[in-house]
Amino acid sequence: MKRLLCGFLLLSAFFYNTPLLMAGPSGEFRTRYTTVYYSDKKDIDDFIWKLGGRKIDLGAARDLASNRIDRLVDRVEAILDMQPKDFRINIFLHRGILESERIAFYDHKTKSIHISVDYATDGVAAHEIAHAVINYHFSTPLPEKMQEILTQYVDKYLWNDY
Repeated sequence: MKRLLCGFLLLSAFFYNTPLLMAGPSGEFRTRYTTVYYSDKKDIDDFIWKLGGRKIDLGAARDLASNRIDRLVDRVEAILDMQPKDFRINIFLHRGILESERIAFYDHKTKSIHISVDYATDGVAAHEIAHAVINYHFSTPLPEKMQEILTQYVDKYLWNDY
């Protein structure tokens, strides 16, 4: 039975283009552009707090929480002047340092952002969202150095006109 379940999970991850997490997400939060997967309610609460600078109750203020994430996507798209059609990404929240000693990364193959809640900021999230927007906008992914130049442009101008 265990083998059958493992095989099903691997096939699901392959066909639905989602990464397979060891612990597996226990919850998800959908916004206009994203689906955020988290293992613990504290993870999503901390992530939303770090994006907006103020704690909110996700249960009572789902629209406000959703707007914090979607506002970042809108801002990144405006800075890059790229509005890819049908833009939709998955965000997976983790704790601690991620693989290869990173705090966040964008996986082009799965169209997913992985971010450590412990190190999350609106700037870190915007940087990874920029990778996603760039990869959605161009049919062939840009070279890594070009992507970094564009994402650093987003870093520089994220909240410049506010």
